[in-house]
Amino acid sequence: MTAKTESPLIPLDIRLRTIEAQVYGLPSSFSENSSKRSETSNKSVIRQIRESQETFDRLSNESEGIKRLIQGYDHYLPLLNLSTVLPGTTSTFTDNHDIKENDNKDKPITESDLLNDQVKLNMILESATDLKQSERILREIDLLKQKNVEGSGQLEKLLPYNKDLTNAIKKQQIHSTELSKVENDVRGLLNRYNQFTTTTSELFIDIHHNLQYLEDRVDKLERKKRKEIENRY
Repeated sequence: MTAKTESPLIPLDIRLRTIEAQVYGLPSSFSENSSKRSETSNKSVIRQIRESQETFDRLSNESEGIKRLIQGYDHYLPLLNLSTVLPGTTSTFTDNHDIKENDNKDKPITESDLLNDQVKLNMILESATDLKQSERILREIDLLKQKNVEGSGQLEKLLPYNKDLTNAIKKQQIHSTELSKVENDVRGLLNRYNQFTTTTSELFIDIHHNLQYLEDRVDKLERKKRKEIENRY
């Protein structure tokens, strides 16, 4: 009796089961799974398609990666259908990608070989932003090294201090907030002081005018009284 060999498609089957669990949800027991399958079988095909489409739309809105996978499913199909590159299967894949039969025997097939040039181009275009950002960061690091900036070639050593730097930044933010509050209080105090000084100055000016008016009145009365006395005698 020969030993049972595992199928090379088992990892793919696990991946597909994982996707199904994400799409349809994971049942809590086998009985619930069986009842769910029976309920699903009783549904019409149109209703099942509509529910599947709604589920795909919901997942696409929640995850950008799933959205790209669904939109480019036809392009990524060779990665899911590994049986096309297993020994003893059809040669459709080799015909589509113009790979010679002799080369397949000598050269191992990688995941990159499963995709055509157009799909590879689309993947590069989708990653263009990340590639540009990575290239810019590498140029900045290289520029720092050329300028002999201290520690520019040992950026990895700073990673253990990331937590301390984060805590220091948080403390600095709290300190800055407190300073801003104190600054606002001082500014308000200065504004009130300016208002008090202005009001006091206006009061002194009014008092000065009143005193000047009273002095003028007293002077007039004294002159009038002296004149009356002189006229009397």
